[in-house]
Formats: sequence, C-alpha cells, structure tokens
Amino acid sequence: MSQAAINQYVKNRMATATPAQLVAMLFDGAIAAMRRAADAEASGRRPEASEQLVKAQRIVTELRCSLDFEAGGRVARELDRIYEFIWHQLVAANVRRDPLLVMRCVELLLPLRDAWGTACLGQPQVPGERMSA
Repeated sequence: MSQAAINQYVKNRMATATPAQLVAMLFDGAIAAMRRAADAEASGRRPEASEQLVKAQRIVTELRCSLDFEAGGRVARELDRIYEFIWHQLVAANVRRDPLLVMRCVELLLPLRDAWGTACLGQPQVPGERMSA
C-alpha cells in the first residue's frame, strides 16, 4: 500500500471516529512511537529514536489536552499528573538515550489504554494489541 493511501486511510478514520475512538488512537499512537523509539535507540539509530520520542511527547500532550477536568474531577487530575510524569520521562529518555526508560513509560500507559478500551469502547485488550476503534 502506498504512503498516500495509508495517509488517506488514517485521515478518513480520524474524521469519522468518535471522541472515545480518537483517544484510543492517541494511546495507540503514543505506545507505538515509544516502542519504535526504544527499538531505534537500542539499535543505535539515534535520529529516529529522537524523532519518535518527540512524536510520543506530542501525543501525550494531546492526551493531557483531552482531559475534561470539570466532568472528570479527581480522575482527570490524576491522569493529568500521570501524563505529565510520562512526558518528563520521555524528555529524560531522549536526553539520556535510555530505551529502558522509554519502555517504563510504555508500561505506565498500557494499563490506561486497556482501561480506556474497556470503559469507553467496551473492548478489553490483549496486552500489546492495538484497539480496534
């Protein structure tokens, strides 16, 4: 499949997704970028690792921006703290060139992604699989 076709598919999927599905896509995108970053760093592909870490940071920022503090109350505040922690850890991983630190961030985000899939999409997740939003 060509890159143009892939880009069009992603664009269409985003345009037709529900808000819950969009958040699921953010989780999946952040986790995928973190895994690619850790693999690239471990393999000595520093520019790719840095690029993927910055991508993951941007997605985590979007997760933070998606929080509704009025409706979410304490849960939204706690998620904000977790997302902020992950963001800072990703920055540190990029500076230190530490793939293990990146994978710790993945380990923090996976249970949140799985809980989101169960609560909002009605889809319990098999660890490591993407949500079929």
